[in-house]
Amino acid sequence: MQKSVFLVMSLLTLAFFLSSGCTSTPSDTTQKQGSSVGGVSLVSYSDSTNLFSLQKPTSWMVSVQDAIVVQDPSDGGITNVRIQPLFLSGSYRFLTAEVIANYLVGQAVQRYDKFELVSVRETTDRSMIELVGSFTERNVRKTGVYTVFVRSPYAVLTSYETAENYFSQREDLLRAIASSFTPVTPPDMTSSTVSSVKGSTLGLLRDTQQSGKVHIRIPESWSVQVFPGCVGLLAFEADNSRGIIFLNRIHSDLQTGLPPGVTPETYLTTYMPQDFTTISNIRFLQYEDIDVSFLSGGNPSAVRAMRCSFENNGVPSIGSFTIGTRQIGGYYTTVDYLWGIYSTSDQFMADAPTLIEIITSIDYSEATLEQCRAVLSASWGGSSRGGGSTAEDLREQRLNDWYAKQEKEDIFLEKYSDYILDRDRVFNPETNEVYHVDQNFYQYYDTHREEFKQQNMITLTEDQYRTYVPLDGTLHVEPD
Repeated sequence: MQKSVFLVMSLLTLAFFLSSGCTSTPSDTTQKQGSSVGGVSLVSYSDSTNLFSLQKPTSWMVSVQDAIVVQDPSDGGITNVRIQPLFLSGSYRFLTAEVIANYLVGQAVQRYDKFELVSVRETTDRSMIELVGSFTERNVRKTGVYTVFVRSPYAVLTSYETAENYFSQREDLLRAIASSFTPVTPPDMTSSTVSSVKGSTLGLLRDTQQSGKVHIRIPESWSVQVFPGCVGLLAFEADNSRGIIFLNRIHSDLQTGLPPGVTPETYLTTYMPQDFTTISNIRFLQYEDIDVSFLSGGNPSAVRAMRCSFENNGVPSIGSFTIGTRQIGGYYTTVDYLWGIYSTSDQFMADAPTLIEIITSIDYSEATLEQCRAVLSASWGGSSRGGGSTAEDLREQRLNDWYAKQEKEDIFLEKYSDYILDRDRVFNPETNEVYHVDQNFYQYYDTHREEFKQQNMITLTEDQYRTYVPLDGTLHVEPD
Protein backbone atom coordinates (compact mmCIF):
# COMPACT_ATOMS: atom_id res chain seq x y z
CA MET A 1 0.00 0.00 0.00
CA GLN A 2 2.87 2.37 0.65
CA LYS A 3 3.86 2.16 -3.00
CA SER A 4 0.39 3.27 -4.08
CA VAL A 5 0.53 6.26 -1.75
CA PHE A 6 3.90 7.26 -3.24
CA LEU A 7 2.47 7.10 -6.75
CA VAL A 8 -0.48 9.22 -5.69
CA MET A 9 1.84 11.97 -4.49
CA SER A 10 4.15 11.68 -7.49
CA LEU A 11 1.48 11.74 -10.16
CA LEU A 12 -0.34 14.65 -8.62
CA THR A 13 2.79 16.70 -9.28
CA LEU A 14 2.45 15.94 -12.99
CA ALA A 15 -0.96 17.49 -13.51
CA PHE A 16 0.37 20.67 -15.05
CA PHE A 17 -2.07 20.64 -17.95
CA LEU A 18 -4.90 22.00 -15.81
CA SER A 19 -5.02 24.72 -13.23
CA SER A 20 -5.75 23.51 -9.73
CA GLY A 21 -8.67 24.49 -7.54
CA CYS A 22 -10.56 26.71 -9.99
CA THR A 23 -13.99 26.45 -11.56
CA SER A 24 -14.77 27.61 -15.08
CA THR A 25 -16.87 30.73 -15.21
CA PRO A 26 -19.60 31.41 -17.79
CA SER A 27 -17.43 34.03 -19.52
CA ASP A 28 -14.84 31.35 -20.29
CA THR A 29 -17.25 28.74 -21.67
CA THR A 30 -19.73 28.21 -24.47
CA GLN A 31 -22.43 25.60 -25.16
CA LYS A 32 -23.86 24.58 -28.54
CA GLN A 33 -26.40 21.97 -29.54
CA GLY A 34 -24.67 18.62 -30.16
CA SER A 35 -25.68 14.97 -30.69
CA SER A 36 -28.00 12.57 -28.86
CA VAL A 37 -27.22 9.32 -26.98
CA GLY A 38 -29.93 6.97 -25.72
CA GLY A 39 -32.58 9.64 -26.13
CA VAL A 40 -30.58 12.21 -24.14
CA SER A 41 -29.59 15.34 -26.06
CA LEU A 42 -26.02 16.53 -25.69
CA VAL A 43 -24.61 20.04 -26.06
CA SER A 44 -21.05 20.91 -27.01
CA TYR A 45 -19.25 22.61 -24.12
CA SER A 46 -16.04 24.61 -24.67
CA ASP A 47 -13.74 26.12 -22.05
CA SER A 48 -11.33 28.69 -23.47
CA THR A 49 -9.51 29.19 -20.16
CA ASN A 50 -8.67 25.56 -19.49
CA LEU A 51 -8.39 24.69 -23.19
CA PHE A 52 -10.78 21.79 -23.75
CA SER A 53 -14.17 20.90 -25.20
CA LEU A 54 -16.61 18.03 -24.61
CA GLN A 55 -20.27 17.06 -24.97
CA LYS A 56 -22.74 16.72 -22.08
CA PRO A 57 -26.45 16.88 -21.23
CA THR A 58 -27.63 20.48 -20.95
CA SER A 59 -28.33 20.42 -17.22
CA TRP A 60 -25.09 18.69 -16.20
CA MET A 61 -22.48 20.80 -14.45
CA VAL A 62 -18.78 21.12 -15.34
CA SER A 63 -16.05 22.12 -12.90
CA VAL A 64 -12.28 22.18 -13.23
CA GLN A 65 -10.18 21.30 -10.21
CA ASP A 66 -7.45 18.64 -10.21
CA ALA A 67 -9.54 17.07 -12.97
CA ILE A 68 -12.42 18.07 -15.22
CA VAL A 69 -15.59 16.86 -13.51
CA VAL A 70 -18.93 16.55 -15.34
CA GLN A 71 -21.75 15.58 -12.99
CA ASP A 72 -25.52 15.15 -12.90
CA PRO A 73 -26.91 17.58 -10.28
CA SER A 74 -30.21 15.68 -10.08
CA ASP A 75 -28.66 12.86 -8.02
CA GLY A 76 -26.21 14.99 -6.05
CA GLY A 77 -23.21 14.10 -8.19
CA ILE A 78 -23.44 10.33 -7.71
CA THR A 79 -23.35 10.10 -11.50
CA ASN A 80 -20.23 11.77 -12.83
CA VAL A 81 -17.46 11.71 -15.42
CA ARG A 82 -13.88 12.72 -14.57
CA ILE A 83 -11.17 13.57 -17.11
CA GLN A 84 -7.59 14.31 -16.09
CA PRO A 85 -4.98 15.10 -18.77
CA LEU A 86 -1.37 14.67 -17.58
CA PHE A 87 1.99 15.76 -18.87
CA LEU A 88 4.64 13.19 -17.90
CA SER A 89 8.06 14.69 -17.31
CA GLY A 90 11.38 13.65 -15.83
CA SER A 91 11.57 10.12 -14.47
CA TYR A 92 7.82 9.67 -15.10
CA ARG A 93 8.16 10.28 -18.84
CA PHE A 94 7.89 6.57 -19.75
CA LEU A 95 5.23 5.37 -17.32
CA THR A 96 2.98 2.72 -18.80
CA ALA A 97 -0.79 2.65 -18.51
CA GLU A 98 -0.44 -0.33 -16.16
CA VAL A 99 1.72 1.62 -13.70
CA ILE A 100 -0.69 4.56 -13.66
CA ALA A 101 -3.60 2.15 -13.20
CA ASN A 102 -1.83 0.82 -10.11
CA TYR A 103 -2.00 4.36 -8.74
CA LEU A 104 -5.72 4.51 -9.52
CA VAL A 105 -6.47 1.24 -7.74
CA GLY A 106 -4.40 2.27 -4.74
CA GLN A 107 -6.27 5.55 -4.56
CA ALA A 108 -9.67 3.86 -4.89
CA VAL A 109 -8.94 1.32 -2.18
CA GLN A 110 -8.21 4.16 0.24
CA ARG A 111 -11.11 6.37 -0.84
CA TYR A 112 -14.05 3.94 -1.12
CA ASP A 113 -15.66 1.31 1.10
CA LYS A 114 -15.67 -2.34 -0.04
CA PHE A 115 -13.81 -1.64 -3.27
CA GLU A 116 -13.66 -4.67 -5.60
CA LEU A 117 -11.85 -4.89 -8.93
CA VAL A 118 -14.34 -6.52 -11.33
CA SER A 119 -12.33 -6.69 -14.58
CA VAL A 120 -9.18 -5.46 -16.32
CA ARG A 121 -8.54 -5.05 -20.06
CA GLU A 122 -5.19 -3.92 -21.52
CA THR A 123 -3.82 -3.41 -25.02
CA THR A 124 -0.82 -5.48 -26.04
CA ASP A 125 1.46 -2.42 -26.27
CA ARG A 126 0.48 -1.41 -22.69
CA SER A 127 -0.56 2.08 -23.83
CA MET A 128 -4.18 1.72 -22.68
CA ILE A 129 -5.86 -0.14 -19.83
CA GLU A 130 -9.47 -0.21 -18.62
CA LEU A 131 -10.51 -1.13 -15.08
CA VAL A 132 -14.05 -1.82 -13.85
CA GLY A 133 -14.61 -1.49 -10.12
CA SER A 134 -17.49 -1.91 -7.66
CA PHE A 135 -17.57 0.08 -4.42
CA THR A 136 -19.69 1.92 -1.88
CA GLU A 137 -19.72 5.72 -1.61
CA ARG A 138 -22.05 7.67 0.67
CA ASN A 139 -23.98 4.45 1.34
CA VAL A 140 -24.65 3.99 -2.38
CA ARG A 141 -23.30 0.92 -4.16
CA LYS A 142 -21.69 2.15 -7.38
CA THR A 143 -19.93 0.87 -10.50
CA GLY A 144 -17.06 2.78 -12.03
CA VAL A 145 -15.05 2.39 -15.22
CA TYR A 146 -11.50 3.83 -15.31
CA THR A 147 -9.43 4.18 -18.48
CA VAL A 148 -5.78 5.16 -18.76
CA PHE A 149 -4.33 6.11 -22.14
CA VAL A 150 -0.63 6.96 -22.51
CA ARG A 151 1.22 8.44 -25.45
CA SER A 152 4.37 9.81 -23.82
CA PRO A 153 4.83 12.53 -22.75
CA TYR A 154 1.03 12.84 -22.52
CA ALA A 155 -1.53 10.73 -20.67
CA VAL A 156 -5.26 10.97 -20.03
CA LEU A 157 -7.12 9.42 -17.09
CA THR A 158 -10.89 9.13 -17.55
CA SER A 159 -13.54 7.60 -15.32
CA TYR A 160 -17.31 7.43 -15.12
CA GLU A 161 -19.38 6.30 -12.15
CA THR A 162 -23.03 5.88 -11.28
CA ALA A 163 -25.29 3.82 -9.02
CA GLU A 164 -24.89 0.09 -9.63
CA ASN A 165 -28.63 -0.55 -10.12
CA TYR A 166 -28.87 1.67 -13.19
CA PHE A 167 -25.32 1.52 -14.49
CA SER A 168 -26.28 -0.50 -17.59
CA GLN A 169 -28.91 2.06 -18.59
CA ARG A 170 -26.50 5.02 -18.35
CA GLU A 171 -23.18 3.52 -19.48
CA ASP A 172 -23.53 4.52 -23.16
CA LEU A 173 -24.22 8.13 -22.15
CA LEU A 174 -21.32 8.26 -19.68
CA ARG A 175 -18.90 6.70 -22.14
CA ALA A 176 -19.98 9.18 -24.82
CA ILE A 177 -19.27 12.12 -22.51
CA ALA A 178 -15.84 10.77 -21.55
CA SER A 179 -14.83 9.99 -25.14
CA SER A 180 -15.94 13.42 -26.39
CA PHE A 181 -13.18 15.21 -24.47
CA THR A 182 -10.89 17.13 -26.83
CA PRO A 183 -7.92 19.25 -25.69
CA VAL A 184 -7.64 22.62 -27.41
CA THR A 185 -4.19 24.05 -28.12
CA PRO A 186 -3.29 27.39 -29.67
CA PRO A 187 -3.13 27.20 -33.48
CA ASP A 188 0.23 26.91 -35.18
CA MET A 189 1.90 30.10 -36.28
CA THR A 190 0.91 30.32 -39.94
CA SER A 191 0.19 33.22 -42.26
CA SER A 192 -3.51 32.33 -42.32
CA THR A 193 -3.86 32.32 -38.54
CA VAL A 194 -1.83 35.50 -38.11
CA SER A 195 -4.13 37.34 -40.51
CA SER A 196 -7.20 36.22 -38.53
CA VAL A 197 -6.21 38.01 -35.32
CA LYS A 198 -5.99 41.71 -34.62
CA GLY A 199 -2.69 43.34 -35.46
CA SER A 200 0.14 43.87 -33.05
CA THR A 201 0.17 47.12 -31.09
CA LEU A 202 3.85 46.93 -30.19
CA GLY A 203 4.72 49.74 -32.58
CA LEU A 204 7.92 50.53 -34.42
CA LEU A 205 11.26 49.25 -33.16
CA ARG A 206 14.26 51.49 -32.63
CA ASP A 207 17.94 50.65 -32.29
CA THR A 208 19.22 51.16 -28.74
CA GLN A 209 22.50 50.73 -26.91
CA GLN A 210 22.08 49.41 -23.38
CA SER A 211 24.51 49.11 -20.50
CA GLY A 212 27.63 47.15 -21.32
CA LYS A 213 27.38 48.28 -24.98
CA VAL A 214 24.70 45.71 -25.73
CA HIS A 215 22.53 46.61 -28.73
CA ILE A 216 18.87 45.64 -29.13
CA ARG A 217 15.90 46.90 -31.17
CA ILE A 218 12.85 47.60 -28.98
CA PRO A 219 9.64 49.68 -28.98
CA GLU A 220 9.92 53.20 -27.57
CA SER A 221 8.26 52.47 -24.22
CA TRP A 222 10.10 49.24 -23.38
CA SER A 223 12.60 48.67 -20.59
CA VAL A 224 15.73 46.53 -20.78
CA GLN A 225 17.62 44.91 -17.92
CA VAL A 226 21.12 43.76 -18.89
CA PHE A 227 22.91 41.37 -16.54
CA PRO A 228 26.70 41.46 -16.15
CA GLY A 229 29.10 38.74 -17.19
CA CYS A 230 27.41 37.67 -20.45
CA VAL A 231 24.40 36.29 -18.52
CA GLY A 232 21.93 37.97 -20.86
CA LEU A 233 19.02 40.38 -20.62
CA LEU A 234 15.30 40.89 -20.19
CA ALA A 235 13.28 43.31 -22.34
CA PHE A 236 9.64 44.05 -21.64
CA GLU A 237 6.72 46.45 -21.96
CA ALA A 238 6.03 48.89 -19.13
CA ASP A 239 3.33 46.63 -17.62
CA ASN A 240 5.34 43.45 -18.39
CA SER A 241 2.44 42.01 -20.39
CA ARG A 242 4.75 41.39 -23.37
CA GLY A 243 8.45 40.81 -23.57
CA ILE A 244 11.43 38.62 -24.33
CA ILE A 245 13.79 36.60 -22.12
CA PHE A 246 17.39 35.92 -23.14
CA LEU A 247 19.35 34.42 -20.25
CA ASN A 248 22.37 32.09 -20.16
CA ARG A 249 23.92 30.13 -17.28
CA ILE A 250 21.50 30.86 -14.47
CA HIS A 251 21.50 28.77 -11.27
CA SER A 252 25.13 28.21 -12.20
CA ASP A 253 26.75 27.50 -8.82
CA LEU A 254 26.20 25.22 -5.86
CA GLN A 255 24.48 27.95 -3.83
CA THR A 256 21.93 28.91 -6.49
CA GLY A 257 21.77 25.60 -8.39
CA LEU A 258 18.57 23.61 -8.69
CA PRO A 259 18.22 20.05 -7.33
CA PRO A 260 19.83 17.25 -9.36
CA GLY A 261 17.70 15.81 -12.17
CA VAL A 262 15.73 18.95 -13.10
CA THR A 263 14.67 18.68 -16.76
CA PRO A 264 13.69 21.54 -19.10
CA GLU A 265 10.05 20.54 -18.59
CA THR A 266 10.39 20.55 -14.82
CA TYR A 267 12.09 23.93 -14.86
CA LEU A 268 9.27 25.37 -16.99
CA THR A 269 6.43 24.18 -14.79
CA THR A 270 8.04 24.21 -11.32
CA TYR A 271 11.02 26.55 -11.09
CA MET A 272 10.28 29.25 -13.65
CA PRO A 273 7.40 30.62 -11.50
CA GLN A 274 9.87 30.83 -8.62
CA ASP A 275 12.36 32.80 -10.73
CA PHE A 276 9.67 35.10 -12.17
CA THR A 277 7.21 35.90 -9.42
CA THR A 278 4.59 37.47 -11.71
CA ILE A 279 4.06 34.08 -13.41
CA SER A 280 1.59 31.46 -12.11
CA ASN A 281 -0.47 28.49 -13.31
CA ILE A 282 1.96 27.45 -16.04
CA ARG A 283 0.58 24.72 -18.30
CA PHE A 284 2.66 22.89 -20.89
CA LEU A 285 0.93 22.99 -24.29
CA GLN A 286 3.26 21.48 -26.88
CA TYR A 287 6.82 21.06 -28.03
CA GLU A 288 7.89 23.45 -30.77
CA ASP A 289 8.87 21.45 -33.85
CA ILE A 290 12.43 22.70 -34.16
CA ASP A 291 15.85 21.04 -34.09
CA VAL A 292 17.72 21.82 -30.85
CA SER A 293 20.24 18.99 -31.12
CA PHE A 294 23.31 21.17 -31.66
CA LEU A 295 22.55 23.06 -28.44
CA SER A 296 22.16 19.90 -26.38
CA GLY A 297 25.66 18.44 -26.56
CA GLY A 298 24.35 15.09 -27.79
CA ASN A 299 21.66 14.82 -25.10
CA PRO A 300 18.33 15.55 -26.86
CA SER A 301 16.39 15.71 -23.58
CA ALA A 302 18.67 18.42 -22.17
CA VAL A 303 17.28 21.23 -24.37
CA ARG A 304 13.60 21.68 -25.23
CA ALA A 305 11.66 24.30 -27.17
CA MET A 306 8.17 24.44 -25.63
CA ARG A 307 4.98 26.45 -25.80
CA CYS A 308 2.98 27.07 -22.64
CA SER A 309 0.10 29.06 -21.22
CA PHE A 310 0.28 30.89 -17.89
CA GLU A 311 -1.00 33.86 -15.96
CA ASN A 312 1.25 36.92 -15.86
CA ASN A 313 0.11 39.24 -13.07
CA GLY A 314 -3.21 37.44 -13.39
CA VAL A 315 -3.50 38.04 -17.16
CA PRO A 316 -3.87 34.92 -19.39
CA SER A 317 -0.69 34.70 -21.49
CA ILE A 318 1.18 32.43 -23.91
CA GLY A 319 4.92 31.97 -24.19
CA SER A 320 7.37 30.04 -26.33
CA PHE A 321 10.56 29.19 -24.44
CA THR A 322 13.74 27.28 -25.19
CA ILE A 323 15.20 25.81 -22.01
CA GLY A 324 18.45 23.89 -21.60
CA THR A 325 19.44 22.20 -18.33
CA ARG A 326 22.71 20.48 -17.39
CA GLN A 327 23.65 18.26 -14.48
CA ILE A 328 26.76 19.31 -12.57
CA GLY A 329 28.44 16.20 -11.19
CA GLY A 330 25.25 14.90 -9.61
CA TYR A 331 25.31 17.81 -7.16
CA TYR A 332 22.91 20.28 -8.77
CA THR A 333 21.29 21.40 -12.04
CA THR A 334 22.20 24.58 -13.91
CA VAL A 335 20.09 26.23 -16.62
CA ASP A 336 22.27 26.94 -19.65
CA TYR A 337 19.52 28.48 -21.79
CA LEU A 338 16.32 30.34 -21.00
CA TRP A 339 15.25 32.10 -24.16
CA GLY A 340 11.74 33.01 -25.18
CA ILE A 341 8.95 35.37 -26.09
CA TYR A 342 5.63 35.98 -24.35
CA SER A 343 2.47 38.02 -24.78
CA THR A 344 -1.16 38.05 -23.72
CA SER A 345 -3.19 35.10 -25.02
CA ASP A 346 -5.27 37.26 -27.36
CA GLN A 347 -2.20 39.00 -28.82
CA PHE A 348 0.47 36.28 -28.98
CA MET A 349 -0.17 35.35 -32.60
CA ALA A 350 -0.03 38.96 -33.77
CA ASP A 351 2.92 39.94 -31.56
CA ALA A 352 5.14 36.92 -32.30
CA PRO A 353 6.78 38.30 -35.49
CA THR A 354 7.81 41.52 -33.72
CA LEU A 355 8.94 39.70 -30.56
CA ILE A 356 11.08 37.40 -32.70
CA GLU A 357 12.59 40.45 -34.39
CA ILE A 358 13.46 41.88 -30.96
CA ILE A 359 15.14 38.74 -29.61
CA THR A 360 17.14 38.16 -32.79
CA SER A 361 18.32 41.78 -32.81
CA ILE A 362 20.33 41.31 -29.59
CA ASP A 363 23.97 42.10 -30.34
CA TYR A 364 26.71 41.53 -27.78
CA SER A 365 29.51 42.13 -30.27
CA GLU A 366 30.85 45.30 -28.65
CA ALA A 367 30.21 44.12 -25.10
CA THR A 368 31.51 40.58 -25.43
CA LEU A 369 35.24 41.21 -25.36
CA GLU A 370 35.18 43.57 -22.38
CA GLN A 371 32.69 41.66 -20.22
CA CYS A 372 33.80 38.13 -21.00
CA ARG A 373 37.48 38.91 -20.56
CA ALA A 374 36.64 40.30 -17.11
CA VAL A 375 34.64 37.18 -16.21
CA LEU A 376 37.34 34.83 -17.46
CA SER A 377 40.08 36.80 -15.77
CA ALA A 378 38.26 36.62 -12.45
CA SER A 379 37.45 32.93 -12.81
CA TRP A 380 41.05 32.06 -13.66
CA GLY A 381 42.60 34.37 -11.06
CA GLY A 382 44.58 36.51 -13.51
CA SER A 383 48.05 35.17 -14.29
CA SER A 384 48.50 33.55 -10.89
CA ARG A 385 47.49 30.14 -12.18
CA GLY A 386 50.05 28.35 -14.25
CA GLY A 387 52.25 31.27 -15.28
CA GLY A 388 51.63 34.32 -17.47
CA SER A 389 51.52 33.01 -21.04
CA THR A 390 49.82 29.73 -20.09
CA ALA A 391 47.09 31.48 -18.14
CA GLU A 392 46.59 33.94 -21.01
CA ASP A 393 46.33 31.08 -23.49
CA LEU A 394 43.71 29.43 -21.32
CA ARG A 395 41.70 32.63 -21.10
CA GLU A 396 41.87 33.12 -24.86
CA GLN A 397 40.77 29.53 -25.44
CA ARG A 398 37.83 30.03 -23.08
CA LEU A 399 36.93 33.21 -24.94
CA ASN A 400 37.16 31.47 -28.32
CA ASP A 401 34.97 28.68 -27.00
CA TRP A 402 32.45 31.29 -25.87
CA TYR A 403 32.41 32.86 -29.34
CA ALA A 404 31.82 29.44 -30.93
CA LYS A 405 28.97 28.78 -28.50
CA GLN A 406 27.46 32.20 -29.24
CA GLU A 407 27.55 31.46 -32.98
CA LYS A 408 25.60 28.24 -32.44
CA GLU A 409 23.07 30.12 -30.35
CA ASP A 410 22.65 32.75 -33.07
CA ILE A 411 22.05 30.05 -35.69
CA PHE A 412 19.46 28.43 -33.45
CA LEU A 413 17.62 31.73 -33.00
CA GLU A 414 17.52 32.19 -36.78
CA LYS A 415 15.98 28.71 -37.18
CA TYR A 416 13.64 29.32 -34.26
CA SER A 417 12.33 32.52 -35.83
CA ASP A 418 11.72 30.73 -39.14
CA TYR A 419 9.71 28.01 -37.39
CA ILE A 420 7.56 30.43 -35.37
CA LEU A 421 6.86 32.48 -38.50
CA ASP A 422 6.15 29.36 -40.60
CA ARG A 423 8.89 29.87 -43.15
CA ASP A 424 12.10 28.27 -44.45
CA ARG A 425 15.23 29.35 -46.38
CA VAL A 426 16.87 28.23 -49.60
CA PHE A 427 20.22 29.20 -51.15
CA ASN A 428 20.71 30.13 -54.79
CA PRO A 429 24.37 29.43 -55.72
CA GLU A 430 23.94 31.19 -59.08
CA THR A 431 23.25 34.54 -57.42
CA ASN A 432 24.84 33.84 -54.01
CA GLU A 433 21.53 34.81 -52.36
CA VAL A 434 19.30 33.29 -49.66
CA TYR A 435 15.51 33.47 -49.94
CA HIS A 436 12.75 33.16 -47.36
CA VAL A 437 10.14 30.68 -48.62
CA ASP A 438 7.12 28.86 -47.20
CA GLN A 439 7.76 25.80 -45.06
CA ASN A 440 7.79 22.58 -47.12
CA PHE A 441 8.55 24.59 -50.28
CA TYR A 442 11.86 22.82 -50.85
CA GLN A 443 10.28 19.34 -50.75
CA TYR A 444 8.09 20.34 -53.69
CA TYR A 445 10.79 22.31 -55.48
CA ASP A 446 13.33 19.47 -55.31
CA THR A 447 11.10 17.22 -57.43
CA HIS A 448 9.67 19.97 -59.68
CA ARG A 449 12.73 22.08 -60.51
CA GLU A 450 11.70 22.31 -64.16
CA GLU A 451 8.78 24.54 -63.12
CA PHE A 452 11.12 27.32 -61.88
CA LYS A 453 13.65 29.64 -63.50
CA GLN A 454 16.07 28.94 -60.63
CA GLN A 455 16.79 25.22 -61.01
CA ASN A 456 19.87 24.78 -58.79
CA MET A 457 18.72 26.06 -55.40
CA ILE A 458 19.78 24.07 -52.31
CA THR A 459 19.09 24.02 -48.59
CA LEU A 460 21.28 26.09 -46.28
CA THR A 461 24.35 24.94 -44.42
CA GLU A 462 24.75 25.99 -40.77
CA ASP A 463 27.14 28.88 -41.46
CA GLN A 464 24.91 30.33 -44.19
CA TYR A 465 22.27 31.19 -41.60
CA ARG A 466 24.58 33.91 -40.32
CA THR A 467 26.45 34.76 -43.54
CA TYR A 468 23.50 35.82 -45.69
CA VAL A 469 20.59 38.17 -45.06
CA PRO A 470 17.50 36.40 -46.48
CA LEU A 471 15.48 38.06 -49.24
CA ASP A 472 11.74 37.67 -49.84
CA GLY A 473 11.35 34.52 -51.93
CA THR A 474 8.02 35.68 -53.36
CA LEU A 475 9.94 38.39 -55.21
CA HIS A 476 12.91 36.28 -56.37
CA VAL A 477 11.75 32.70 -56.91
CA GLU A 478 10.04 32.81 -60.30
CA PRO A 479 8.07 30.18 -62.22
CA ASP A 480 9.49 29.17 -65.58
